[in-house]
Amino acid sequence: MKMTRSFCAVLTMTFLALQVSSAQSDTNRSRDDEHNDDVGDRIGKKIERFVSEITGEFSRDYESDPFDPDTLPGRSKKHDVDLDLENDHRTETYEGDFTVKENSTINSNVVVKGGDLTVYGKIDGDVLVVGGSLYVKDGGRITGNARVINGTIVKENGGIIDGYTDKTSSQTVGYREERHRFSHPGNSFSASWIGENANLDNFIFRYNRVEGLFLGLGTEKKYNWDGRREFNSYGSIGWGIRSHTWRGNLGIARQFPLGIIDGNELFEIGAEGYSLTDSKDQWLIGVHENTAAALLIHEDFRDYFERNGYSTHIAYYSQNDYLKTELKASYLADEYASIGNNTEWALFGGDKLFRPNPKINEGKMRTILTSAGISTESKSARGPEGWSIFGAFEYGPRSLGSDFDFDQYIFDIRRFQPISSYDNLNFRLRAGTSDGILPIQKAYDLGGLGTLNGFPFKTESGNRLILFNAEYIMNGSTLDDLDFWPSWLFRHVNFLFFSDAGLVRTVAQDARPTEGFEKITWGEFKNDIGVGFSNRSGSFRIGIAWRTDVKAPARFVLRFNRPF
Repeated sequence: MKMTRSFCAVLTMTFLALQVSSAQSDTNRSRDDEHNDDVGDRIGKKIERFVSEITGEFSRDYESDPFDPDTLPGRSKKHDVDLDLENDHRTETYEGDFTVKENSTINSNVVVKGGDLTVYGKIDGDVLVVGGSLYVKDGGRITGNARVINGTIVKENGGIIDGYTDKTSSQTVGYREERHRFSHPGNSFSASWIGENANLDNFIFRYNRVEGLFLGLGTEKKYNWDGRREFNSYGSIGWGIRSHTWRGNLGIARQFPLGIIDGNELFEIGAEGYSLTDSKDQWLIGVHENTAAALLIHEDFRDYFERNGYSTHIAYYSQNDYLKTELKASYLADEYASIGNNTEWALFGGDKLFRPNPKINEGKMRTILTSAGISTESKSARGPEGWSIFGAFEYGPRSLGSDFDFDQYIFDIRRFQPISSYDNLNFRLRAGTSDGILPIQKAYDLGGLGTLNGFPFKTESGNRLILFNAEYIMNGSTLDDLDFWPSWLFRHVNFLFFSDAGLVRTVAQDARPTEGFEKITWGEFKNDIGVGFSNRSGSFRIGIAWRTDVKAPARFVLRFNRPF
């Protein structure tokens, strides 16, 4: 009964997240439709004129064919054009993403507008891609020249382009960015909830107070949307200089593409083995930023433990024009152990010492972890934009053979909202609860970097959490009308205003997950406010934060990655 209630809670959370995301997607599409009503015809005419100029040396006149029902989705229009070339080639024009299948040959020049061109087979002619990218896969060939406007050219080993390649940018045809489309890279899936073990660098370099310098090699996980590869392996291996310990992981996944034509859906079955120096603080600060802090200012903002074991999982991934989703269920068999500090060296910091790495509840843990994530987040010149919603439920009773007995629920929602060409408003709401005895390595911490910037680091812990972070970013050029304002200095600088509020509680271990949030008053929340400077996306920032509950010195804030 306990597991049924918990599973129903996750399903309810996922359904609500889907509803929010669906509404946002409809809002985005409605906004785009209104935008297209105003300028769509003008942009379309400019694109047609631009393409005609580019291909003017090819073609003399257009003769439109009826829509071909055998063409792939995304080929909303097709034109055959007589050419005035020595090879007497024609030109075929496609709107939207287009794929030349393996063992297929197109005996003409190809123009793709507003989409990506992917070549597995052969194009006997020239290629022009406007507002998209060109992917020449292993075994694909283009006998002529290839030109891409407002996109990139990606050629795999074994892909051939006989002629020259040209990649340029044009503001006239930048409508692909206006529609906020995702780029659909061939082997990637990026979202805020994806763990570090899947996003490995080829060369691993990190520094912390328990391993000292860690050096290794890694291969990131790939997502084979096009179905060219059935199995995907990823992993890492490395050595901690001061911990004198090898760490690494090895994973393998069998992937089944569900949308081979569009390349946007994937079902996966996988397994992974690992021996890790792990942390529950990945959501607070990334490994590279934390390495810089430990090396340069003698501050380590993560707590660590040893986690050895294996996991198996099934998962569903999708990425569409406005939406990325992940549904995943995993079984984890882990052994947890504490780790102590092993180094005190840093380049700067004077007589400072690293915080002692806290001990955890050691033992064998067996859990079932289910999660759901939805993202409409995209990047633009105005900064990040969209929603990111993630929820996770971990079921860990003793009946699975575990030394622990707990359930844990985590929910995280983020919104990135450009208001105009000059300002942005972003926020995050994160909540956590549990039932049973929550291990120390799963408990919720509050205070300091990543949570409440004006408070000391990790001053409070508990088994209930509510955290709200908000920030407003305004470009310095908004004050250009002031005669005394040095606009030349602040035109490329953004003002940052932020505020954090949160609370943690500790309730009885037999309390239901919904208990512990009753009768919350605003006075119970810890709160701070801050000001500073940042870039437009907020990924680099420098400022100060003050507590609002008591009089205390301001705390310095320096980040070179977004806090959320």
